[in-house]
Amino acid sequence: MVMVHGDNFCLVLPPKVVEVQIIVIPIFKKNADVEAIFAACSSAVQTLRAAGFRVEHDFRDIYSVGWKFYNWERKGVPLRIEIMPECIAENQIMKLSPSVQPRTR
Repeated sequence: MVMVHGDNFCLVLPPKVVEVQIIVIPIFKKNADVEAIFAACSSAVQTLRAAGFRVEHDFRDIYSVGWKFYNWERKGVPLRIEIMPECIAENQIMKLSPSVQPRTR
């Protein structure tokens, strides 16, 4: 049984309990290099899996980015990694723990 209080931002589960520990979500902007973003996401997923994490990516294009964020937060994924054109240019990633705001690079 899981209890959630109304003042909490989302469901928070320990990383050992959740099926997916990290979700990688690509963020596209106008005139973005889609292939480079997909390649960066795939590379991040492979690196994290090799390190022993249970990680998935969300390449579905029928849903908005906001919907994907909410969907994975609702499932209790403790860490979200966002990869966008600015991050690729600066060789960085954007990470967000749903239980801790704001975003960090």
